[in-house]
Amino acid sequence: MSARAVVYFGSVRSSTASPEHSFVGKFDKIIELLDISQSVKGKNVIIKAHLGFNVGFSTVHPFLIGRLVTAVKNGGGKPYLVDVIDQFPEAVRRGYTSEVLGCPLSPTAGPADRYYVEKEVNYKGLKTLKMGGNVRDADVLIDISHVKGHNSIGYGAAIKNLALGCFTLETRLAMHRTMQFDKYWNKERSRDFQKLAETCPFGCIKVKEGDLRVEFNTCNQCMRCIAADTDGCLEIKPDNFLSFVEVNALSTQFVLSHFDEESRFFINVATDITQNCDCWGFTTGEVLPDLGVLGSRDIVAVDKATLDLLRDKPLITENVSQSLEVNNDPELHPFARIHGPYKDPYNMIRFAEKYGLGSSDYELREILPAIATHRTAAHYPRAAQT
Repeated sequence: MSARAVVYFGSVRSSTASPEHSFVGKFDKIIELLDISQSVKGKNVIIKAHLGFNVGFSTVHPFLIGRLVTAVKNGGGKPYLVDVIDQFPEAVRRGYTSEVLGCPLSPTAGPADRYYVEKEVNYKGLKTLKMGGNVRDADVLIDISHVKGHNSIGYGAAIKNLALGCFTLETRLAMHRTMQFDKYWNKERSRDFQKLAETCPFGCIKVKEGDLRVEFNTCNQCMRCIAADTDGCLEIKPDNFLSFVEVNALSTQFVLSHFDEESRFFINVATDITQNCDCWGFTTGEVLPDLGVLGSRDIVAVDKATLDLLRDKPLITENVSQSLEVNNDPELHPFARIHGPYKDPYNMIRFAEKYGLGSSDYELREILPAIATHRTAAHYPRAAQT
């Protein structure tokens, strides 16, 4: 791999009204430039996608995945698609079938979620990672992800798609619990902790049987609870939030360790960018404008480029749920403006580099860019008066 990772980018903007310059045309071109069809002959190829849940429909369209499958098969590869067992019961409602996609679909860890390989990590209460055996069995990895916001790490894309989506339910739940590992509440000092729960407008503070718990998954760090804490018994600090980010890097490292660098491909589809992860099971309005499609052989580079291209895009605040709150700090990435400063999406990039997943130093190559056409001044007729 070169010193600077190459990231190919195809914008939703087009120069001509033609299939070649359409979104799908650019998607196909990026698959070609990544040399996927030249790298899969005679090999088992895993395509990791998210199949959606409940009433959500903003995952990567089956039509696009089908074109990717066709490219793999044209190269002599043997593709199959995987996702966690939870997503399979309703996948057919979104068009994810072997007939539509052109390849088999398999739960990551088998039909009982018990087919896995294990690695000891001992990280903040998480003893082992249990990665699906159907991931381990492949020779080539293609990670195709829908870009969106994420209530725990700020955003979801290529890294998150592997970090959670390749593991058993037991592991995924334990990964989330790492946010509770670092102590944040002093029970002995607290005299009126019920008051703290009442100050949270988002219901992130739970009180049960004399104990207080902060749900860091949904906390946006508004600090109303800290302002009301006259006992000094509560802390809302970065450590608890960063635990989940770091364990995502650890789990992704375990996945990537099973594939040679030449056998890894990453595609981010940045359209229908919603505020929450697709695993929430519903689709909201777009909170950022459609961007396009990105592809790379470096997982860190493709996520970093995606975040960089979205950084200056306008947050569509009218589409942000009333269950969230917009922080108008212009220094924050748009995803952090709705999920909180401690959920800066670039934290994931920093931990990913720390664990050697790839490089944030990338070269962006836009394909089939939308080139402005020089035109003389127009003389449109005035609109008819009604």
